[in-house]
Amino acid sequence: MRVFIVSMRNLILGGIVFLIVLVAGIVLLVKDPLHVSDTYRLGDESVTASTVPQQSGDAQKPSLNMDIKVDGTTAEVSLLTQNFQFVEENGDMSQQPVFGQGHAHLYLDGEAKGMIYHPEFLLKKLPKGEHELRVELNYSNHLPYKVESTQKFVVK
Repeated sequence: MRVFIVSMRNLILGGIVFLIVLVAGIVLLVKDPLHVSDTYRLGDESVTASTVPQQSGDAQKPSLNMDIKVDGTTAEVSLLTQNFQFVEENGDMSQQPVFGQGHAHLYLDGEAKGMIYHPEFLLKKLPKGEHELRVELNYSNHLPYKVESTQKFVVK
């Protein structure tokens, strides 16, 4: 009789676990967090794929240097560029990028921190110690110019 009770307990626990997994699966299918059910629909507006703009014969590749001044836990960064103009992102990804214009991607200690649309900016509340700042120039469609500058600095 004891063997039957233990087996019934395992059967009940197994049934409960099965029901929990089944309910969780149904909830995931209904909510569709990965938007798997979204499919291509004829007539939907589409965005054209962006390409790297062609460089005209007399245009020179941009260059980038960086100047960092540390004051306490704040670093004042100046990006010194040639043949490059910072432009604000307007959110229109269908707009063609222009050679010599764009923004910069900022990496602090190897971690992406954001996009820069102006040549001067502040990094505040930096922890003490040595840091590495890397900035790379990008077109307005986020494709890289393959122009970057990396510099190490110390916050005391």
